[in-house]
Amino acid sequence: MNFIQHAEMHGLVINHLISDGRWHRVATEDKPKKRNGAYLYDGRRGVVKNWATMELFALYPERGSYLHPIDRQDLNERRKKADKEEALKHARAAQEALRIISLSTVSKHPYLARKGFPDATGLVRDGLLVIPVRDLKTNAVISLQTVGQEKKFLFGGRTKGGVLVLGQKWYGGTKYLCEGYATALSVKVALDSMYKEAQVYVCFSASNLVHVAERIGGDRIVVADNDPAGMDAAKATGLPYVHSPVEGEDMNDLHQRAGIWELLRVMKTTKEHDRT
Repeated sequence: MNFIQHAEMHGLVINHLISDGRWHRVATEDKPKKRNGAYLYDGRRGVVKNWATMELFALYPERGSYLHPIDRQDLNERRKKADKEEALKHARAAQEALRIISLSTVSKHPYLARKGFPDATGLVRDGLLVIPVRDLKTNAVISLQTVGQEKKFLFGGRTKGGVLVLGQKWYGGTKYLCEGYATALSVKVALDSMYKEAQVYVCFSASNLVHVAERIGGDRIVVADNDPAGMDAAKATGLPYVHSPVEGEDMNDLHQRAGIWELLRVMKTTKEHDRT
């Protein structure tokens, strides 16, 4: 069995093997649109892990005279080195995000108009809508998302544990967790219409929504995208959740298609929504 076969046995999808002895993230068979797999391979030995299905790392080869403690120590040292490099990359991206935000202006943007908010304003730089990503605990800017013809995150930026919170923080307020910015804007409009003070968390992805849900307290409600990833994430949190009744829609799609009253109707049924 070669290393790629070893990785495939654990669900990793490696299209182009890199044998440089460093960690690399790849897609997995169970999460083909994510990078839940990781491997390290130096051309002779390696290790793989599927973060969604495996608790431990799987060494390659599974048996061999050189798999003694010093080799495990070497792998740990390589992992620590990779972690330091990643932390440095994140720090540089955070500085770049702050620079871009400082050069941005507050104005209207075509994306906001397309999403049903023609009078809304946001940070705009070089024709792109700039959406800050802030650390959940410290509120420090750690990255950003830009929106133009397509959505992009800042290269090297950290998004895990990153959010953008809409609404004033106040004691006892309900926290609504969404994936996307446009969805959060629609949810905020619905909450304002109900004169309900709450915080709306933009989590930027389904997997990060689950991560965030586990790390904040108080009353929490998930506003899920009605797609497989969104529904799986909502159920994984164990929290009450709500979603558009139309498959493939998020709550902004519902808002634009059916209007504010239908959005309100769905939002008001959140507490009674089935958790299973």
